[in-house]
Amino acid sequence: VDAQAELVRAVKRFEQGFISKPACISPSMTHGELMKLQETCGFSGFPVTEDGKLKSKLLGLVTRRDAEFVYHNSVVVSEFMTPAEKLRTAKEGIGLKEANEVLCSSKKGKLPILNGKGELVALLSRTDLLKNQDFPDATKDENKSLRVAAAVMVLDERRKERVDALVAAGADVIAFDNRQGDNEDQLEIIRWTKQKYPKMQVIGGNVVTRRQAKHLLDCGVDALRVGMGISSISTAHKDRGCGRAQASAVYNVASIARAYDVPVIADGGISSPGHIVKALSLGAETVMCGSLLAGTEEAPGEYFYADSGARLK
Repeated sequence: VDAQAELVRAVKRFEQGFISKPACISPSMTHGELMKLQETCGFSGFPVTEDGKLKSKLLGLVTRRDAEFVYHNSVVVSEFMTPAEKLRTAKEGIGLKEANEVLCSSKKGKLPILNGKGELVALLSRTDLLKNQDFPDATKDENKSLRVAAAVMVLDERRKERVDALVAAGADVIAFDNRQGDNEDQLEIIRWTKQKYPKMQVIGGNVVTRRQAKHLLDCGVDALRVGMGISSISTAHKDRGCGRAQASAVYNVASIARAYDVPVIADGGISSPGHIVKALSLGAETVMCGSLLAGTEEAPGEYFYADSGARLK
């Protein structure tokens, strides 16, 4: 549970507009402690405040460049940080566009946002600005952070605890995962989630018939995954003796989901661009692709080649 929640937080931190909760450090932190923190967090720049917390007086900023030529782990941050008077800062209330302009003109990596008392209230990072330029069509929330969907196994005994942890970590969507989605465990966890977190987007599934879809729709799902026994790694046919041809499944489920204004996700069986077009034509709003993307540069893992000659990971 904790590991998955940390992955969600890592994605939300990867790209942001204003960083509303930047990790702060105290001036008494040692160089050795800073090195461990940089390795744990995955980034190297930290604002230094009086008590090491947000909404405390900004004393300076420490980056990898500041720490590179410190050779003793016992040296404290206050001795090698860039002091606040040498930093370019902005006042609380500045707009994101204006703040980005200030950051660009300053040619600095970070722009601390301060209130009238000189206390740190937010941070803007140059790396986030560059990521936004490189990937302008990325799906983001109102804070300019990447949107994150997290999966929860329906049969997990700690499923409610997992949902609580994922919501607290900042997940935008919870996808309940079960090969045959029309079961009492999934119906119960969907009802519980929508009652406790009414604004949380919930994906239910998998389903292939109108009756299965209606049960989930009546529980309040915000989207449906359609597909059973047709993906390249699915064992639903073999293990459970259930499944349906994907084209008819998408068409039938989409016909009832449309009445609820709920989108349909065609999950599985997508092995070419033509399959994507067909799924959209039959009523799906989007598709899930596995093997089609498995060999791409962005996918994790080591490359290998299948017997067909396709590059996979």
